[in-house]
Amino acid sequence: MSLGKKLLKAVSGFFLVLSCLSAIAATVGLFHFWLFLHLPAKSLPEKKQFFIPRKTGAFQVARLLQFEGVVRNASEFYLLGLLKHSLHRLQAGEYAFSTLESPEEVLEKIVNGKVVIYSITLPEGSTVRDVAAIVAKDGLTGSGQIIEAARNPKLAKSLGIKADGLEGYLFPDTYRFKKPVCGASIVSRMVARFRQKLPAGWQAREKELGMTLNEIITMASIIEKEAKVDSERPVISGVFYNRLKIKMPLQSDPTAVYDLPGFSGPVTPADLKRQSPYNTYLVKGLPPGPICNPGAKSIMAALYPANVPYLYFVSNHNGTHTFSVTLEEQQKAISNSRKP
Repeated sequence: MSLGKKLLKAVSGFFLVLSCLSAIAATVGLFHFWLFLHLPAKSLPEKKQFFIPRKTGAFQVARLLQFEGVVRNASEFYLLGLLKHSLHRLQAGEYAFSTLESPEEVLEKIVNGKVVIYSITLPEGSTVRDVAAIVAKDGLTGSGQIIEAARNPKLAKSLGIKADGLEGYLFPDTYRFKKPVCGASIVSRMVARFRQKLPAGWQAREKELGMTLNEIITMASIIEKEAKVDSERPVISGVFYNRLKIKMPLQSDPTAVYDLPGFSGPVTPADLKRQSPYNTYLVKGLPPGPICNPGAKSIMAALYPANVPYLYFVSNHNGTHTFSVTLEEQQKAISNSRKP
């Protein structure tokens, strides 16, 4: 055999071996990728929750997922995104993953922006300080941000609220938020819900009562703090309107302690003598603004008080009250309420 033929045969053999090795490598690679697609990142379930920052590149996202233990291999996750034509559709946000999720499930979650949603519920009668604590508990934002936003007159004005702040307008309801979110956005959502929940015809009723919306919500906030039974809300409202008509102090205990930071009760005789613009034992008429955020039933009661003759009421210590027309009747009711 000539030297040329030997050389040609050797080269052919080399390329044959190289082709076989390439085929084996490709087969191994495909098998490894198949395992990547079908095996979870870890054999035991773990919850991983973290942020994918905005403007994070696709491969940086893949590396973050590998670092957090959500996928086994960043390069293979990037390849998966490439094959799915999804690399340009990855969304930023806070995600919660299980280490048992497949890479395709992880990719689908990020592509569709299935971020962590925080649900918070504000009870009726919550104050701005209460709202701040509830929001901060879930880590949505600091309590200081909520208080600052809710007491910002410029923000209140921009939201169409004719008051110095948003106490009274952070409607008690359940809200869903995703991070990141600022205090101004949170309280703005609550004010928007407040406007949605105002009963039809409230503007006409406002004129009939000769009151501003802020005065009505202030009245509603007092009713919210005093009433425990829904059926009594219009009656308690009627009592306070009757007192306003004759220029009698409203004498509502919750108003006397509204501006006491950290107050947890009970209201004492000393509290009722405390100088405060909110203390309706010392100041006639409505306080300067709402003392809490009232619910829909208290707002309705403030708009439509019951036509009752009562000027007084006292707690029966079971959520209900005894109502009286005269001071003598009230004193008897107080005496009865103290009996064991």
